[in-house]
Amino acid sequence: MEYFGKAVAELFDCASCYVAVKSDTGGSELKEVRIGHAEVDPSCTMTVARIARKGAGADCAFLERVNARTTFVRRLIGSEPGTSGHSVIGRFASRDRSTVVFVAGWRQAALVRAEIPPLARAVRTVWETAHSLAQCSSDRQPDPEIWLEKLASPAFIVDEGLHLHEANRFGRALLEKGELLKVDGGRLVGPSGPVTGSLREAIREALIPRPGQVRLNTTVPLSTERQQFAFAKIGPAPTDRDVGKALVIVPQFDEALGAHRIAAAFGLNWAEERIIARILQFQCPRDIGTDLRLTEATVRTYTKRIMLKLGINRQAEFFLLYHLTQSPFGAGRREKAVAPASSDCRLPCAADKRPLD
Repeated sequence: MEYFGKAVAELFDCASCYVAVKSDTGGSELKEVRIGHAEVDPSCTMTVARIARKGAGADCAFLERVNARTTFVRRLIGSEPGTSGHSVIGRFASRDRSTVVFVAGWRQAALVRAEIPPLARAVRTVWETAHSLAQCSSDRQPDPEIWLEKLASPAFIVDEGLHLHEANRFGRALLEKGELLKVDGGRLVGPSGPVTGSLREAIREALIPRPGQVRLNTTVPLSTERQQFAFAKIGPAPTDRDVGKALVIVPQFDEALGAHRIAAAFGLNWAEERIIARILQFQCPRDIGTDLRLTEATVRTYTKRIMLKLGINRQAEFFLLYHLTQSPFGAGRREKAVAPASSDCRLPCAADKRPLD
């Protein structure tokens, strides 16, 4: 409706435009939009509704300023700027059987009779185009319950006050455990007060509007214990339907799957994959050797060879590669998308590993 109102105002060379739509199934309720600075007089709503009812299925009918509705028009779009202002009022039925009423003003010259038919067709075309674009935009914004369930990690939609609005099945399972996150009074809280405070601060920062639609993604540690290291990734919810809300994802650590992703991305063999899996389990070379029936020296040699193939210098970077090759949409999708590569394979594109970007 807003796009249509702006287009009509430009089409008729007017500064103000009022648009009202009455649905065929919506009873007497009107949806209203105003372009311009004048305030709509609420007493006009009934009159507009009556015009809409009479115009169901009718073509556009334009009326100039000098008519019995002059006062009514002024209440909708404000007073004319001078003595030479002219207004246009139109009414038509759209393809979805809704009735559209609009009032535009103020024109410097009155419409001539020859202009009315082509302008009537133009107005109807503008409405159908705006309606189609709005519908396409709506179709591209899926319901949170749908796209949240596609994420392979626990995910939540919360507002600045940490009120929980949505959670996927992995998120609900995590909340049932009550270890890393839980719900208290409808709010998402961490295992301690400081963690909850960090979550609240990160969400507040992520929701601050920034120029150029820059999205801020923040990491908040939930647990720093070696056997249960976990963190939350926080950023603005990615759909327009969740304006003012944040997306919280808790990536799940699976060392076996992570080793398989790294091996698939860099063309490593099965023996090298097994060593990476144990490095991701925080095992030292001695323990890895005992587990795989290799000497500690052999494990170190294998590890250096693997690091050379991956182009890394520290074992800690195995964990970075784990997250770089991680897909937020579940196991198997990354492996299908990445064919085995040679040892000079570059790191995967960052777009593949940042679910909040």
